Amino acid sequence: MQNKCRLHWVFFVAGILDILILDFVTKLLVAKEVIKPFVFIRDFFYITSPHKNDGIAFGIDLPLSLQIAGSMIILFLLYKAGIEYICRPEKPAIFKHWLLGAIIGGGLGNLVDRIFYGYVVDFIVLRPFPVFNVADIGITVGLVVLFATIWLSSRQSESKN
Repeated sequence: MQNKCRLHWVFFVAGILDILILDFVTKLLVAKEVIKPFVFIRDFFYITSPHKNDGIAFGIDLPLSLQIAGSMIILFLLYKAGIEYICRPEKPAIFKHWLLGAIIGGGLGNLVDRIFYGYVVDFIVLRPFPVFNVADIGITVGLVVLFATIWLSSRQSESKN
């Protein structure tokens, strides 16, 4: 049982580090112009020069101090929920732990930007959405897939009863 618990922690921490490192490296490569603006699909999907995002999700404007404090509170609550989730006697699939870690890693990536620069660096364009980054992908995909898998597993358990 101990080895299984360790494996869940490994996936949780791996999710955090995977997104956090990938976010940091891609932002650095874009800032240093190693990755230059590049068009995948014209007027739809492309990499652009770094954008300074002063707001939060979808460009909502809040004071920086509130953004940082709010991010720290949300990340702390997610971390606490993650610990509760990992330490449950009936262990959910380890993939869910990686997803939770990816959400936290994305949040940390954007929080680090806010603390050090006063804004978040964005460089990926996918119309009609606002410009985003790898941290945003970790947060969004992590949330959507995690909630979808939880919803599907609850439906499966309901249909068995």
